[in-house]
Amino acid sequence: MRHERPRYVSGNTIVEATMFRLSLKYVLAAGLVSAFAFPMDILAQECAEKGNQYTRGADVELSYAARRDDPQPKEKRFARAIEKLEPVLTDEDPLPRAYLLAGQAYLGLRDYAGADSMLTKLSISDPECTDLANELRFNAWVPLYNRGIGSLRAGEQEQALDAFLQANLIYSDARSLTNAANIYQQRGDDATAMELYARALNSTGEPDMVRAASINLAELLRADGRGDEALAIYSEYATANPDDVLGMLNYAIALMDTGDTEAAEQMFGELLQRDDLSFRQWSQVGIGLYRAQDFGQAAQAFQHAYELNPQNKETLENLANTYYQSEQYEALLPVADQLVELYPYESVNYNLLANAHRELDNSDAALAVLQKRDGLEFEFLRSQLATVSEGVYSVEGQVMNKSAAAGSEVTVPISLLDEEGQVVMTEELMLTLPAAGEATSFLLQFQIEEPVAGFEYGQDVSASDS
Repeated sequence: MRHERPRYVSGNTIVEATMFRLSLKYVLAAGLVSAFAFPMDILAQECAEKGNQYTRGADVELSYAARRDDPQPKEKRFARAIEKLEPVLTDEDPLPRAYLLAGQAYLGLRDYAGADSMLTKLSISDPECTDLANELRFNAWVPLYNRGIGSLRAGEQEQALDAFLQANLIYSDARSLTNAANIYQQRGDDATAMELYARALNSTGEPDMVRAASINLAELLRADGRGDEALAIYSEYATANPDDVLGMLNYAIALMDTGDTEAAEQMFGELLQRDDLSFRQWSQVGIGLYRAQDFGQAAQAFQHAYELNPQNKETLENLANTYYQSEQYEALLPVADQLVELYPYESVNYNLLANAHRELDNSDAALAVLQKRDGLEFEFLRSQLATVSEGVYSVEGQVMNKSAAAGSEVTVPISLLDEEGQVVMTEELMLTLPAAGEATSFLLQFQIEEPVAGFEYGQDVSASDS
């Protein structure tokens, strides 16, 4: 249902409220995996047993490479094995065993493209060796994948991507494919990300990775204007995973984008009837309903999210905005008042509160609120709390100079709040204001052991001219 938003211009202009941040992209959480341990010389004997003088020479080199007491570098042994196999590999009909040994040697040299070629030819020439080839591939994939995960955890994205791409050369697994796709997506290379997500959906892997690949691929397709393709992915995934809220939510949004508003609203309605959703899931449902312009039901979803985390700034903003859009001014009044109390340097909060008073026929209160807004010498824009790492948080955003002298120095206390709304830590944000009408970014970090649920601005601001 669409709602026309009331507009008022009477001495002061009520600025439209805006929707705040929430991504529907699926974020990965991955763990390390273990390999199967198979001695190299035993593996080579389990299939493709027929050999000749060339394969026997390569067998000897690989046998020495597997020994701990061999004085020769392992890389030299692997290279010699490949040299000994070259005559038979160029035959018109090479022995499958040559492919097997060459694949092992290339793996030893970390030449994953070469190993992939040899193991592919092994499976074609002797299908009974397919399981063994897959075991070799998987065992080579494991350390590469684990290295990628380790690099991700260390914040080394380039090294992580290199490891995942190498892993993808030797073994097709949704975990490394999806992680690589996720990095490309973060970099804005959506075409490569979509290609890798599609490969992940056709590969082996954990259900969690299939979920990530399905949702992220469909979202990229939808953003690229390929709504029907996105809808097909969501339909298949939602049918197979009816309890997945994020999958259902994105499916409903895709239905809405393709014009099937009735089906989308039915799915949103089903989600609203649930009592097992998390804070983030309720927030996602609210965003989806807002995008469907069903502001009344969006407010219900954000109210559930607020009940689970009343200290979250974005939830308060979203709840206030949907109350405003759905003309629920009595409900808006206390929420907007709370926003002004917690974040008194943001004009949009005063606008929401004044609008609520005016709609409830309290023009004097509305005017008083707007006068306070107009008395701000500076204001904060798009401020938010973020978790940097375990025990480390940041509050970041922008400050805009409204009427203070350029170069004025301002100190604003910012406090972190626990789940009960109690202050657990306060730091001072020191700012140098830009020219009037201009904005500059700020970031304040906190290090604290206690759990943090939200933040607020302090009222006791100190200011001085430069």
